[in-house]
Amino acid sequence: MELLIDPKENIGRQVCATIGIFDGVHLGHISIIDQVKKEAGKSGLSSCVITFNPHPQQVLTGTKLPFITPFEKRVRLFEKEGLDLTVCFSFNEAFSKITAESFINDTLVNILNIKKMFVGPDFVFGKNRSGNSELLKKMGNELGFETTIVKPITNRSDIISSTTIRKLIQEGKIKEANAYLGRNFCLEGVIIEGEKRGRILGFPTANLKTDWDLLPKPGVYITLCKLENRVHKSITNIGFRPTFGKNSLLIESHIFDFNNEVYGKNLGIEFLNRLRDEKKFDGIDELKKAISDDIMTANKYFDDNLIS
Repeated sequence: MELLIDPKENIGRQVCATIGIFDGVHLGHISIIDQVKKEAGKSGLSSCVITFNPHPQQVLTGTKLPFITPFEKRVRLFEKEGLDLTVCFSFNEAFSKITAESFINDTLVNILNIKKMFVGPDFVFGKNRSGNSELLKKMGNELGFETTIVKPITNRSDIISSTTIRKLIQEGKIKEANAYLGRNFCLEGVIIEGEKRGRILGFPTANLKTDWDLLPKPGVYITLCKLENRVHKSITNIGFRPTFGKNSLLIESHIFDFNNEVYGKNLGIEFLNRLRDEKKFDGIDELKKAISDDIMTANKYFDDNLIS
């Protein structure tokens, strides 16, 4: 897959595209992407996603939105879906002042050679959000491209959306969020050195440093840790370690049957299900018993779900 950032000249190919932020690259997004790929294959066009970074809301309102998938992760997911091309435009104040009509004519037509476009019914764009799917259809008829309006994908009558998934993750409802994503929610970062309390307790942990903004609700989770091209069963605690009187948030994974030195290595944590809330225990022995119980429950989950 080719990645183009802020192209200024004609890209030299004709494309079938969809456009949006695609935070989470969830099942609804993948449904549209599948339609783009299918139509591109039939029509001899390049399949393409057009996206923006940072999120327009962040620029227009000054509010930082916690991404389910930061930009680099989204690009990797687009590539995994088998797209030919991702085009990203840097969204800033100047970009926000481009009218919908100018964006269609100058960018979609003259630079990207759009021939077919797939969008959702609520898609809006351009200065003051003045453009919508109907404008795309109207101008497409005039400028030589076809627009298809795609119905939203639902899960048990609920429309699958990034907003819903974000809320589920923040509430710790990981299993439900994963069902909407179509894969396990993941955090990525680097392993840093901690206080080694887990090792002293007999349960060494890998401490994750991440710049990802969206974290699950504090608590203990059944997880899979991706480390050095291998996947390991694990449990992960997100919280403040109240038993030790701490107040800084930590992400700590106990990787089963693993005791290697891994400081400085990249770590991906896939969240499968929530075990329990974080709790302040009366003493070390009670904490050790709870961790042992968590490991036992997690192993049963892995066995029941045939995760080896």
